[in-house]
Amino acid sequence: MDCSGCGFEIEGGYAFCPRCGRRQPVPCASCGYPCAPDFEFCPKCGASVGASAKAVERPAPTPSRTIVPPSRTPSLLPNIESEEGLHPVSDADRRTVTVLFADLCGFTTLSEQLDPEVMQALQNKLFKELT
Repeated sequence: MDCSGCGFEIEGGYAFCPRCGRRQPVPCASCGYPCAPDFEFCPKCGASVGASAKAVERPAPTPSRTIVPPSRTPSLLPNIESEEGLHPVSDADRRTVTVLFADLCGFTTLSEQLDPEVMQALQNKLFKELT
C-alpha cells in the first residue's frame, strides 16, 4: 500500500506514514473500501467507519482496584480533635466561612527569584489588602 500523501510504500497495518507522518485511510469494516481518517461513514456502502476506528483507538478502561462499599468500612471519623480534647462529631457546629481565591499573575516566576521569607511577606500584604 502506498501513502496517500507522499506515495511511500508502507505496510497495510500502519495508521500513519513513517516518512511524512500523514494519517492513512481506514478500511471500511463492511466492504473494505479505504476511507479517509475523518470519515464517519463509508462513501461506498454507508457503513459507520468513524465509530469502529475510534473504538480501536480507545480501548475500554479497566478498573484499577475494587471499591469497598461504605457499609462495609468502619467509621473513620468518630471524633473531632481540638485543643480541648476529643469531641463527638455530633457536637460540631456549622459555621459560614468566606473563602478567598486569588490567581496571582507571574507568581511562579517571581517566587523562583525571591527568598521564601520575602515572598511570604508580599503575600501577607496582598492578603491583608484583599480582606
